[in-house]
Amino acid sequence: MTLFLCIYKNKTVKNNFDEGLVYAIFGVIALFISKFSSDRTFSGLITLAAAVQCLGFLLLRLKIRKQGAAGVSSRTLQLFAVMYVTRLYSTLQFNGYLPVDSSGDWVYQAIDVIALTCVISILYEMHNDQGRTAQTYEKENDTCAIHWFLVASVLLAYFIHPALNNRKIPDIAWTMSLYLEALAMIPQLMMFAKKGGEVESLASHYVACVFMCRCMMLAFWSNSFHELHPRGDTYNLPGHGVIGAQILQVILFADFMYYYVKGVCTDARLVLPVSV
Repeated sequence: MTLFLCIYKNKTVKNNFDEGLVYAIFGVIALFISKFSSDRTFSGLITLAAAVQCLGFLLLRLKIRKQGAAGVSSRTLQLFAVMYVTRLYSTLQFNGYLPVDSSGDWVYQAIDVIALTCVISILYEMHNDQGRTAQTYEKENDTCAIHWFLVASVLLAYFIHPALNNRKIPDIAWTMSLYLEALAMIPQLMMFAKKGGEVESLASHYVACVFMCRCMMLAFWSNSFHELHPRGDTYNLPGHGVIGAQILQVILFADFMYYYVKGVCTDARLVLPVSV
């Protein structure tokens, strides 16, 4: 009992209880899914990647509730919302880009639906004029012109897309979501650079989760590169488009992740130099 009281009264435990609870719940759910809803094959890496990214949005939702919307890019979240809608348009109807294990039956899509719901709820909080969160949103620092990202993603997806669904529109929709996902964090990283200062821990964990998701997706599609090769073509252009999109985001995250890992190793707050 004494040990329990000491832990309960510890200031660090109190300040990070909600965060620890989110991680604990995620761990329990991940173990449950691994045991009962997955065959533990390599294709399940897609589901794990989606779950880690969803965890990032849940941590961001917690950050919004505890610390407000300071430092959070609404434009990044808008791109993610469009990304999830286009991806779900494909994955809820066809199975060309789903994991081949049992997690592709419903778990993968359910995780994306949860993530989309979380993103929309954050956007609502940030733009609800009657709410407290909207007052902390730093609109003046969130100025990235995302409409060019949307236009570029549509055009690239139209001309360069795999055909695993054997349906042009769903294939284009999935590929558009892939390209948007690769570009979505640019407004957030630009916002960090404009602020040129300290990044809250929950916000940094959110970005790190997205980075981990990209690394896992890169590993999966690198292994499945040959499956993206169009029939009758000598050059696997769609495969290079998919891999290139993953590599692009890993490169974009490089500076941020260097300072994030450095901060974790030294147990220091994450402070980005203005050059980043």
